[in-house]
Amino acid sequence: MKKIRRRGAKRWHYGLIAFVLLGSYSYYALQRALPLINPINSPILTNQSKPTSENPHLSWPSTGQSAVGILDSNILETHGIQTHVPIASTAKVITALTVLQAKPLTSDEQGPVTTLTDTDVTFYNNYAAQDGSLVPVSAGEQISEYQMLQSIMLPSANNIADTMAIWAFGSLKAYSTAANTYLTEHGLTNTHVGNDASGLSPTTTSTAQDLVKLGKLAMQHPALAKIVGQSSATGIPHTTTVKNVNFLLGTANIIGIKTGNTEQAGGVFISASRVTINHKPVTIVTSVANAPTLFIALKDSLTLIKSAQANFQTVSLVKAGDIVGHYNVPWGNNINAIASQDLTTSIWKGSAAKAKVQLRPVDVNDKSAGEIILPTSALTNKKSIPVKLKNPPPPPTIWWRLLHPR
Repeated sequence: MKKIRRRGAKRWHYGLIAFVLLGSYSYYALQRALPLINPINSPILTNQSKPTSENPHLSWPSTGQSAVGILDSNILETHGIQTHVPIASTAKVITALTVLQAKPLTSDEQGPVTTLTDTDVTFYNNYAAQDGSLVPVSAGEQISEYQMLQSIMLPSANNIADTMAIWAFGSLKAYSTAANTYLTEHGLTNTHVGNDASGLSPTTTSTAQDLVKLGKLAMQHPALAKIVGQSSATGIPHTTTVKNVNFLLGTANIIGIKTGNTEQAGGVFISASRVTINHKPVTIVTSVANAPTLFIALKDSLTLIKSAQANFQTVSLVKAGDIVGHYNVPWGNNINAIASQDLTTSIWKGSAAKAKVQLRPVDVNDKSAGEIILPTSALTNKKSIPVKLKNPPPPPTIWWRLLHPR
C-alpha cells in the first residue's frame, strides 16, 4: 500500500514538473518579442522599366563634326565622322589646362609674374606677319599668369600662348610633350598637340567628341571657368581693354568657352551654356569642328545649343501606391511595400534615371518600410520618398508562437 502511494506521489510530482515546464515554455513563447520581418528584395527602379523615354532630338550642323555633353556626367552625343582635324585657337584651352596643372592657380590669384624678353617680342612679330591674333608686348614688361590666361582665352593672343608655354615648360617642344601627356591622362586619346601652343599650326588636331571632353575639363577648373566667362578684361600690360572674341557669350545662357579659325581648320567653337534642371544648374558643353567658316560654326553652334537645352524630359519612376518590394512574413503570406508618393525627375532624352529602393526589416507594429532614393547626379540633387507597408503584418497564431520559440 505504501509502495502504491509512493508511485502515485512520484507521478504527481513528475506531472507537476511537466506542467510547470510546459507553462513556463508557453509563457515564454507567447510573450517573447517576434522576429523582424525581412524584405525579399530591394530593387533598382529605372525609367526604362516604364515606357521608353524619347530619343535625343538635337539640331546638328549639316557640315563638319559636332558633339554635345553634360558636365559631370557620361552623357555624350556625337554627329558626323569623328576624324582628326586641326582645331585652331581652341588649342589654347589645352595650353591653359596644361600650364595650370604645372602651375596651379585659384580663381582669386594673379599667380607668379614673368618678365618678357626679346624672344617674346619675336613671337609677336612672327604672328603679326601671319596675321594672327595678338596682344602687344615689349621686352622688360611684366605679366602675371592670370593675365596670360586672360590674353590667350579672351582676345586669343597667339604670341602669349607661346610665351606662356615656354615660361611654364622651358621650350615649345617640352610643352608639347607635357600637353600630350596631360591629354592621355585625361582620356583625350584622339587629340594631339603639335609644334606650337597657339593652334595656328595645323599640327594640333582633335575631334568634336574630344573637344567636348576638353571643354568639360576647362569648366571644371574654377580659374579658367571664370576667365572664359569674362566679356572683357583690363590691366593687361600694353592694353587698355581686351575683348572676348566669343561674341555669343551671354546669348542663350552661354558662359564660355573658346572660338578658333584658320584656313586649314575652318571654324571651330567649343561652348558651355547653363540651364536649370530639377532645380539644379546644369552645364551643357557643345563643340563644332571643321565648319566652313567661324561664322557658320557659331551660327550652327547656337542652333545646336538651343536644341540641347530643350533636350530634357520629365519621367515618372514610380507613382504613389506602386508596389516596390515585398516582405516574407514567417507565419504566413507576403506583404507588399508600396511607394507613398510619386517620384518624378527630368532626364536627358534617351537616357536612364535610376532610383534605389532601400527596404529595412520591420516588426508587426511598423508602418514605414524604408525609402526610395534618387541619388545625386549631374541633373539631380539627392531626393527620396518614403515606402510604406500596404497592409499591417497579421499577428501570428498561438500555435505558430508555440512551435517557433526562436
